[in-house]
Amino acid sequence: MVITKIQRSRRARNRYDVHIDEKPTLQISDMLLLKSGLFAGMELDEPTLLKLSSAANRESAYHDALNFVSYRPRSSKEVLDRLSRRNYERELACQVIDMLKDQRLLNDAEFARMYVRDRLKGKPMGRSLLRKKLMEKGISFQLSDRVLKEYVTDEDEEAAAKALLVRKLKTSAGRFSKMDALTRQKRLMDYLVQRGFSFEIASKTARSLNR
Repeated sequence: MVITKIQRSRRARNRYDVHIDEKPTLQISDMLLLKSGLFAGMELDEPTLLKLSSAANRESAYHDALNFVSYRPRSSKEVLDRLSRRNYERELACQVIDMLKDQRLLNDAEFARMYVRDRLKGKPMGRSLLRKKLMEKGISFQLSDRVLKEYVTDEDEEAAAKALLVRKLKTSAGRFSKMDALTRQKRLMDYLVQRGFSFEIASKTARSLNR
């Protein structure tokens, strides 16, 4: 097998297409090109080609993951899912995740903290729903529980439930005004339970605002 052409890729920045026996076979970065010492006319055996293909694939997966985490913090599961959708093998995806963790570009604890802070600033939800959302992102129960204890006190949860109901009563004032007191209280309580608040907090808050 002979490298017949090496040219800059038109589809990817700082990458090169390597043609072997007149066919585009590899796409590698400028760094890997220099490191490998490839040149047009160079002969390659099968083991060398396999080694290059593996290095190029690992490099491609890494840059794909790096780009993915550059927009906002991600969980390890989100990165794993992303690479799986791009058809990278699980073993390679796990290697890339380990690389990002070693470089402090991926941290599940920091992701969990960011996620909880953002949700508390936006449309509030209770602890149980926050925990469920975190675990859907691949955050363990233990880590989820620790982060929730850091950021969500009983007072915070009660304040969030009240703010959520005040907003709900304002946006749906016409509908709630047509209900009798008991029906309105139950609807408000059910709404808070669906948003992850405990029965106790939901009941207490619904009673206090059902006037």
